[in-house]
Amino acid sequence: MGTVYCGPFAEAVGYHDHEGYSARILPDGTETAIWTYETREFVGYRAHCECGWRGRHRYAATDEGEQLADEEWDRDHLRPLIDAEAQRYTVPASRLLDFTRELRESLTTTDDEQGRPMLTAHCQGVLHAAEQLERFLDDLAQNGGEL
Repeated sequence: MGTVYCGPFAEAVGYHDHEGYSARILPDGTETAIWTYETREFVGYRAHCECGWRGRHRYAATDEGEQLADEEWDRDHLRPLIDAEAQRYTVPASRLLDFTRELRESLTTTDDEQGRPMLTAHCQGVLHAAEQLERFLDDLAQNGGEL
């Protein structure tokens, strides 16, 4: 079983065609996704995708090698697909500012031991995200729209 992407733009990049996995490289050079008794002896891993894409690197037949192959699929195949799709869209800064305002308005408080209002842990995280987005927009404005 491989990795199926289910984040932003998943439908647009055809997530069902891009299941990534670490193929086992058998001693005869054959690469397979099938893990059976017959494929138990293997000499390495290579990143593969259901669409036919194959990674350029061969990794050790270790847990770390398998992880490195999975990371190569994500970095060199999946992320470029997502990034290319994301480039097709422009979100006006005014919409992002509205979003940060909505986030701030959604914050709720609870009372601490002394009865003073305080943000819940979840709301502290939401506030942090809103502040990060506002800093990003400010940096974008200061750099003429380029980062």
